[in-house]
Amino acid sequence: MSFLLHLLAVTAINIPSILGFNLVFGKGKISHFGPIGVSIVAAYVIFLTLGFTGSYPIAISAGLMGALLAGLLMSWMALRLDPDGLAIMTIAVHLATLAVVLNWSSLTRGALGIPHIPRMAALDSLPAFAGTATAIATLWIVFLWKLNRSQFGRKLAALAEHPWHAASLGINRAHIHTAAFLLSAMGAVLTSLLYPQYQHLLHPSDYTFASLIFFLTVIVAGRPGSVLGVTLATLLLTCLKEALRFLPLPLGMLGPLRLLLFGVILLAAVWIRRDTLFPKPRTI
Repeated sequence: MSFLLHLLAVTAINIPSILGFNLVFGKGKISHFGPIGVSIVAAYVIFLTLGFTGSYPIAISAGLMGALLAGLLMSWMALRLDPDGLAIMTIAVHLATLAVVLNWSSLTRGALGIPHIPRMAALDSLPAFAGTATAIATLWIVFLWKLNRSQFGRKLAALAEHPWHAASLGINRAHIHTAAFLLSAMGAVLTSLLYPQYQHLLHPSDYTFASLIFFLTVIVAGRPGSVLGVTLATLLLTCLKEALRFLPLPLGMLGPLRLLLFGVILLAAVWIRRDTLFPKPRTI
């Protein structure tokens, strides 16, 4: 029972960040590969502020402001760079942010991470944590599902599929894309608030390139832009990821095996969905 609650908690914790990234990368088809960089900012601002103030409301407010500023930076780059340049720059921002965390050890404790993170009162037990995380994830799923079917979702899809036609209809690309990045940043805040509390530890190893591969795998496998498809893929692939712990392997092999497995799944999903991911330009 405890393991099932663990699976439920981990899946629910990941859903806000993954669905936020799906809004930008999947629905908007923006070559944004920096969601983990936004999560790093959100997580470290929240828990460093918590360490200084001892107040979760202040820490959450500071983390939200930090994540929104990081989202604005990503959106600013998206509006000024071509897709290839944006992909490279967002990866660079992710790696640069991780490097700052690892090297500014006097503030972040570097590779040691921040231990003994206290849980909020409502999250003091595994059933309570799983229930609260599931409730938050459900509300986020419903919100993004409705947003996907709203005027905003149609405008975002129009900009992704026919940018010139969308511009001719008066759809403001800057406003729509900036809103998508800010919503993605809010999802990152929810995940970054819950995951370190669940582990009682904030560690930079949770924000490496392997996490980005997992996000991409989930979105491509679940059908980019689909809220329900990506949610189901998050559940299935999280179960697969956690089930690998039971293999009789040395601990040092578990990480590389996960990365290899999800790399193969990503390659297969991209191959199967190649006509959707890389559509041929329409001609008259």
